[in-house]
Amino acid sequence: MTRTVSLFLFMVFALNTTVTAHAIRFEVDGHYPAARVHVFFSKAAPLVDARVEVFAPGSDKVYQTGRTDQAGYFAFVPSESGDWTVRVDDERGHRGSTLVSIADDHLSGDAADEAADEEAATIPAVDDVSETVTYDRIPTVYKIIFGLALIFGLTGIFYGVQSRKTLKNKQQGN
Repeated sequence: MTRTVSLFLFMVFALNTTVTAHAIRFEVDGHYPAARVHVFFSKAAPLVDARVEVFAPGSDKVYQTGRTDQAGYFAFVPSESGDWTVRVDDERGHRGSTLVSIADDHLSGDAADEAADEEAATIPAVDDVSETVTYDRIPTVYKIIFGLALIFGLTGIFYGVQSRKTLKNKQQGN
């Protein structure tokens, strides 16, 4: 019985570690007139071909959609200043979003003039920690493994309890 419980707990922790191993990170910079977002996992591996949705400040209507490139980059051209929401979903269980603050000087091109000597002007994300990552979808293979483990575990517990009752009845009858 303790062996079954130990095995079950090991599987739960092993699967949990696998699912949460990759947190999504964002880096945002600007080259007038665009804002460029670099999306990558916590271990600096780029998030390739992930679905991206951009929302204008104060709007729940999608402003632009697209996919990240082979290096994990996506760019959009903002039409107004404010806090833009960028949502990323790799369609394999990793999702995240960040807020990108666009200033008036970025829209007018003044930021590009001031940063002419620099390679890129940094566009800050609102609140230094503006990223949210959710793990609301679990890969199918993990669902199958969990389902089988649950079925076998409950079956084992049921038959273990039944055999104890049978053994106890035989001992009382003898």
